[in-house]
Amino acid sequence: MRRCNLCFLAMLLFFVPLTLAKDKSQLPKLVVNARYVLVTTSFGDEPANPQITPDDRRAVIDVQDAIKKWGRYTVVYRAKEADLILLVRKGGVAEVRPGVRIHAGSNTPNPSVGPNVYADGGDPQDMIAVYDGPHGVDSPPLWRGRQTDGLVPPEMRLVQELRTKVEAAAKAP
Repeated sequence: MRRCNLCFLAMLLFFVPLTLAKDKSQLPKLVVNARYVLVTTSFGDEPANPQITPDDRRAVIDVQDAIKKWGRYTVVYRAKEADLILLVRKGGVAEVRPGVRIHAGSNTPNPSVGPNVYADGGDPQDMIAVYDGPHGVDSPPLWRGRQTDGLVPPEMRLVQELRTKVEAAAKAP
């Protein structure tokens, strides 16, 4: 009898973590039931924003195209219309963008003009993070995927990974 209890306990300790891990991988129903998505960057989507890298701008367009091709969601261009926000970022070890700084404030005795450099360093992997639209990107992500070259067309492997997870969650009871 004691041996049977030990076997049962060992099986319980083995299978409970697997069950809990499976539940954590499930997407919230919000992601499955959403209709409208906004695709943006961590710096927003303002065209004149110098902090948005050309690679991130291209990634937004490529993800929008992949979402449209998928057909599950409708792409919107204003956050207030979005059920979900897809934040995209192309991987890159470092990037530097030159600019010009002009300072001519009324409290400055000697106005100045000079060079300015925007620098960005980060994760070398591409990333998509899915957020609840009404709560925005300041809330915890509902799902996040990272992958080397995950946002390279035509494969768009990160969009494919999201698609696979959404479709599996839609079939789950």
